Amino acid sequence: MPPIARRLLLAGLAGGLAAPALAQGAFPSRAIRVVVPFAPGGITDILARAAAEAMARSLGQPVVVENRAGAGGNVGSEAVAKATPDGYTLLAVGPAVMGIAKPLYSRLNYDPDGDFTCLGLLGAQANVMLVSPRALPQPTLPALLEAARAKPGELPFASSGSGSLTHLTAELFAADAGLRLVHVPYRGSPPALADLAGGQVAMMFDALTTALPLHQGGQARIVGIATRGRAADLPEVPSLVEAGFPSLDAPNWFGLFAPVGTPAPIVARLSAVVAEVTTSDSYGALMRARSAEPVALGSRSLDAFLAAERLRWAEAVRRSGARAD
Repeated sequence: MPPIARRLLLAGLAGGLAAPALAQGAFPSRAIRVVVPFAPGGITDILARAAAEAMARSLGQPVVVENRAGAGGNVGSEAVAKATPDGYTLLAVGPAVMGIAKPLYSRLNYDPDGDFTCLGLLGAQANVMLVSPRALPQPTLPALLEAARAKPGELPFASSGSGSLTHLTAELFAADAGLRLVHVPYRGSPPALADLAGGQVAMMFDALTTALPLHQGGQARIVGIATRGRAADLPEVPSLVEAGFPSLDAPNWFGLFAPVGTPAPIVARLSAVVAEVTTSDSYGALMRARSAEPVALGSRSLDAFLAAERLRWAEAVRRSGARAD
């Protein structure tokens, strides 16, 4: 079993994958809309579209992905929170909203903790640590640690924005390693990765999908995987947990959510489809082709998993001092 899937399953084997069968009825009788609260082309968008395609085959109705980006995922998430809870408007999102948004933003017009029902986790992908060969002649984890400790508060690291998952994962690393680093926020991953390749910053975390081409091309080196186990695509690169950084078991997961108040039979129907999709061989192959892993959890383990994620990222936000309005 892949390492990310193994970690996510541990808390809730008792929850199981079974969901009550939905009595014969009309649902779904029309297209279902899945809102991705980020721009097209990102990892959440890529994986949501793969999941939507598989769900449509099972449900017998179109499952259409709609991108509604803005405010770190809050625009689209708020729209789903306030949508009619009938099963036809869903949200595909991960820790950026379900773990980070509430402690990061001083005011939200919705409650990430209370306004949604989780239908299941659809996938997870490792975040990885990249080091710039132009900033560090020896682009290795020991060299990075040595450089950061030699000049406390001077080594710059990039992120896709203040309070982003890439920022807060680096803060978890800095806390575990006892380092003081300089945060350089960018407006998204592409410009941050460009400056990393150019040597303007020394290190950053990003999703494996977007980091792998730079690693393979030599513009940056992946020196650690931010999960408990190693990534199938890079078995030679150690996980940061095995390298001695216990907080870095922090994959980028995404799940499917419905507005709270969605009727229980519809929740059961959709949850059963999520379980069916995530355990199919075809979906698993599709995920692995995108350097991701399918994940399936029962309802009780989902609750435990989401509660743990909220605690993890609230603490990371507190450590970082990041705030957004």
